[in-house]
Amino acid sequence: MQFFQAFIHDGQKATLQTITTDDLSAGELLIRVAYSDINYKDALAYQPHNQIIRQYPQILGIDLSGTVVASQDPKFKKGDQILATGHGLGVSQGGGYAQYARIPAKWAMPLPPDMTLETAMAFGTAGLTAALCVNALMQAGMTTEQNPKILVGGATGGVGSIALQLLENAGFSNRIAVVRTPDQQSQVRDLGATATLALDELPQGKALSRQQFDYAVDPLGGSFTSNLLPSMRYNGAVALCGNAAGTSLPLTVFPFILRNISLLGVDSVNAPTVLRQKAWMALAKLKPVPFQKINLADLPQALNDHFTHHPVRTVVSMA
Repeated sequence: MQFFQAFIHDGQKATLQTITTDDLSAGELLIRVAYSDINYKDALAYQPHNQIIRQYPQILGIDLSGTVVASQDPKFKKGDQILATGHGLGVSQGGGYAQYARIPAKWAMPLPPDMTLETAMAFGTAGLTAALCVNALMQAGMTTEQNPKILVGGATGGVGSIALQLLENAGFSNRIAVVRTPDQQSQVRDLGATATLALDELPQGKALSRQQFDYAVDPLGGSFTSNLLPSMRYNGAVALCGNAAGTSLPLTVFPFILRNISLLGVDSVNAPTVLRQKAWMALAKLKPVPFQKINLADLPQALNDHFTHHPVRTVVSMA
C-alpha cells in the first residue's frame, strides 16, 4: 500500500488529499503517474455541480502519462511507459491528477517512440483531437494536391494550435487561423498559420454566403459553426470537435443540399485504438506546442484561469 497525493472532487469542490493505492478504481494496470495536463473538459469538471463527472468522490484529470508499476495484463509489464486519454478517466474512473492511477489495460497505449512522458501530455487530449480532425478531413477527400484553403478555429487554444502544426507537417500550405484580437495574429503565425481571419469577418447569420474555405477544423461549435458552414466551398467538409462557443446550432439545410457540405463529428473520448495509434504517430513527428508546467498544488488557480487566460497548453507534473 502506497500513500500519495490526489486532486479529488467531492461534488462541491476539489481539494488535494492524501490517499492510498487501495483507494483507487479497479483496473489491470497500476501506474506511477508522471504527468497530466489541463483541457477544456478538465476546467469544466473542476466546477461545482458540473455535468461532466458521473460519480463522486472522483480524482480529476482526463489524461495521464506514466510508468507501469504492476500489471495483470500480458500486453504490459512493469517499467513500461504508457499514456492514456479519455475513456472514463476523471469522469467515472480515477483520473490523472494523482501520483498513482489504476486503469483498465485497454485504455493504455505504449508511449510512441521518440516521445517523452512530458511531451505526451503537452499534446494530450487536445493533440489527439486535433489529429483525429485532420484525419477525418483527409478521409473526406482533403489532399495536398488540391491546395485547399483550410480554416482553423480556436487557433490559440490546444486543438487549434496543434491542428495548425499537423496540417503544416502534412504539407498543406493554406492554413488560415481564426483570431479574436489583432494581437493574436503573430502568435498564430508562430504556431503555423499562413494567414489569419478576424472572427467578425465571418459573415453572421446568413443561410449562404461567399464560398471561402474548402475544409475546416472547428473546436468551437455554436454560432461559430453556424456562421462557418454557409462560407464553405462546394464539396467542403468541417470537422467539429468542441462546444467552447456553445452547444446550440442554428442553421439551415442550404449548405448541405446546395453545396454538398459535410459536417463531420469528431470524438476523442471513445475513439477506437486504431485511430488513436495513427493519431499519436502523427503527433510524435511534431515539436511540442508552447506549454507551461505546474504541479498538483497549482491546479485550483490554473483550472480557474483556463476560461479567461491560459497558455496554449498546461502540463501538470506529479513530481
